Amino acid sequence: MKKLEKELTAFIEVSVTVDLILVDPVCDFIIENHASGLVLEDEQDSKRTTIKFYLADDATPDLEPLAAYVKQISPKAVSEPPMINSKKVTNVEWEEQYRVSVEPIRIEPDIVIRAPWHESSPEAQYEILLEPRMAFGTGRHETTRTCLKVIAQRFRKGWRFLDLGCGSGILSILADKKGAAFIKAIDYDVVAVDNCRGNFRLNDIGAPFDVLFGSIEKCLQDPPYEFVCANIIKKTILDMLPRLESLTADGGVLLLAGLLQRDESELCARLAELGLNRFSTTLDNEWLTFVVEKA
Repeated sequence: MKKLEKELTAFIEVSVTVDLILVDPVCDFIIENHASGLVLEDEQDSKRTTIKFYLADDATPDLEPLAAYVKQISPKAVSEPPMINSKKVTNVEWEEQYRVSVEPIRIEPDIVIRAPWHESSPEAQYEILLEPRMAFGTGRHETTRTCLKVIAQRFRKGWRFLDLGCGSGILSILADKKGAAFIKAIDYDVVAVDNCRGNFRLNDIGAPFDVLFGSIEKCLQDPPYEFVCANIIKKTILDMLPRLESLTADGGVLLLAGLLQRDESELCARLAELGLNRFSTTLDNEWLTFVVEKA
């Protein structure tokens, strides 16, 4: 169950530069078709944003559908034509850039996220170590931050934890430190899966676990989990919500993140259809998180 594969040492970096009005749909397309971890690079007062994502070096990505999609949704009035480029980068190169910019993050007084080269925080009860990799989940994004706070407040020792869209594995690591009985972490981004496995090693995960490439189909035979976290995008959450409900044990918690404030009414209506009426929401900037209690 704890079998970990050899880590990736090189990646393909794909960058897509588009006008600001195209950022959201292009990000959704990339997440649905290529990778769950994205980096957005904005320049002050610029009308354009560069979206970067990373693929395994041995992948043979077909970027033509992405180029066709961007062209399809681009209005004639865009400031400049969209640009799509790719190049090979080694993990060492990316780590060097990361070291310059990253600092430890304190989520709560007792939760600190840091890189291995930073000094330990003795006062933190839960210290999460993350290696720099090209995967979503460093604690800086609003959805990750909110999910960590909810897990810190609501997760109970001895619970089983399901992490869909695990990214770096940061949420699962906190669940382990809170006393998880079993952890299953899943992502359809091969870079994220590799990163998650490395971070599990780094944090010496004590619970039995599986780290898998794929999606909810990897849970078809699983008994319910007391805590289910789906930190993905609205479309995917809506598609799998009935299965997420069945994977959540009675008395358990279903955490839905990766949503925007504008998604609230649609999610509320879908939860009501499934009889999931006990929930609360947390807003951090424009990012919305649902904490659903399974009766």
